[in-house]
Amino acid sequence: MKLSQLKFFCALVEHKTIAAAARELHCVPSNVTLRIRELEATLGGDLFFRDKNRLYVNPRGRLFYQQARDIVAQAERSRQLFVGELPQGLLNIGALDFSLVSHLPARIAQLRRLQPQLQINVLSRDSLVLERMLIDSELDLAITDGPIEHPLLASQKAFDERLVLLMPAALAQPDAATLAELEFYTFSRECSFRLKVDHWLASRNLKPRMTLEMESYTAMAACVMAGCGVACIPGSLLPLILPAPELKVMEMGEEGVSDLYFVWRRHQLSAELQTTLEILARPA
Repeated sequence: MKLSQLKFFCALVEHKTIAAAARELHCVPSNVTLRIRELEATLGGDLFFRDKNRLYVNPRGRLFYQQARDIVAQAERSRQLFVGELPQGLLNIGALDFSLVSHLPARIAQLRRLQPQLQINVLSRDSLVLERMLIDSELDLAITDGPIEHPLLASQKAFDERLVLLMPAALAQPDAATLAELEFYTFSRECSFRLKVDHWLASRNLKPRMTLEMESYTAMAACVMAGCGVACIPGSLLPLILPAPELKVMEMGEEGVSDLYFVWRRHQLSAELQTTLEILARPA
């Protein structure tokens, strides 16, 4: 069964006669007759009653028309995806959780306003998971820490970011003795930020009483305010937490620099993705 046959069938049902259908389809009447006979042969049954030179749709043809009409309409809608200059498509975007709170909300809103015809799915995952999903083509774009060095992936810098320590206001510098009495709240091991944190602690011979993984920065901040421990968080979240008299911030210097990158599969920079990158890279 061919789409062209369905178009001819629908035109004949809607315009009643072969001549009128031929005018609508810009073809000769014999072409309409041929396509209808081909369709009926494919289906193995008649769609019309034939009375001299007239065709009248039969009950089975009437029911078939309802389905054929929907198929033809869907095919036309699908064709429209490739008509016009505006990019259309469905992009799967993954990002680190905190970036969806700090860097991306206003930019995603701007993307929706400027490209309403472009559909996006946005999800939150840890950095190592995002990288695997990109490699497996489950994502079109990831916003994660970088730069990424992988033969299948390409990247460009997206946003400045740094890691900072969030401490109780009464705490001095986190020396070995002080930290040995406190908990340390940090990222999961599937986040590459965790490697930076572990290296920072090890290079200073700092060993907290226990290290706890928390996927809630507000919960981290609450525990620090309660004097239970120290947290490592992205600096872009500080405006959402501070000012708070119970807290203070310690910069981690160059070791804390953790800029975010746009990452995609190499050689798969589509027009839709290029447009998305350009909008998300703009100042919020």
